[in-house]
Amino acid sequence: MNLLASRYAGKTFKETFAMSLNLGLEGKVAIITGGGVGIGKETARKLLLAGAKVVIAARTASKLEATAEELRKSTGGEIIAVPTDTTSKQSVEALVAAAVEKFGAVHILVNCAAAPGGLVRNAIELADEDALMLDLNTKLFGYFRTSKACVPHMRKAGWGRIVNVGGLTARCTEALSGMRNTALVHFTKTLSDEVGRDGITVNIIHPGVTRTEHIEEWFAEMAAEEGTTFDAIVAREAADPAALKRMLEVHEVADPIVFLCSQLGSGITGESIAVDGGLSRAVFL
Repeated sequence: MNLLASRYAGKTFKETFAMSLNLGLEGKVAIITGGGVGIGKETARKLLLAGAKVVIAARTASKLEATAEELRKSTGGEIIAVPTDTTSKQSVEALVAAAVEKFGAVHILVNCAAAPGGLVRNAIELADEDALMLDLNTKLFGYFRTSKACVPHMRKAGWGRIVNVGGLTARCTEALSGMRNTALVHFTKTLSDEVGRDGITVNIIHPGVTRTEHIEEWFAEMAAEEGTTFDAIVAREAADPAALKRMLEVHEVADPIVFLCSQLGSGITGESIAVDGGLSRAVFL
């Protein structure tokens, strides 16, 4: 019996089919900013299970290391935590250097370090300029810094994936956070044109309302301020407006990210993809 036949011996068709869907992520090195919680954490878990080596980055060292230890135990994968402030060029460069020193390369970058919903949630005339600038510096320019630092290593490898986590406000006038997300769409498309010939794909996904630690805290605060219940806020903000009539779970956003990072998504680049459970009613041709 040859090696291929022995691999599938005794397997059902369903098992054989699943095994044949090779994501091509074994041994790839991924950096995930905002990797300590929420979508970033779940993406790290999925990539580890797919055989990738993972570097998670965020500002809070203790929480980040706790996440790394949790994922190390639950997946058996190779993961390190590197405290990083993406508003700092030096901090970002140190992050990438740490990844290369530990694992020898960088193949994947998932940019997820930002405040959900943005730091400015009121009208323009009431907006705090310093908060807005911090928001842009963290998300828009933070994604720029990490991408710029990682691309040379991806070019060296002849293979790369960058996935930017944006937001639905890129497609509406709901909040000033749309400024950062709309600019990220342009940045994503422009970068994809520049690095495509090097075997690097660049895409952006726009999550809908997703059940993360930050969103649950935010909705609880809204419920307390309005004198209503958490479930009522969920219904208003996430369930009733969406086609699926519910809030998304983190794995439902992480799975498309992993797909875009894998060889299965090799033909997709420069795209802006909503993963929102049908929350956005916009039509794009």
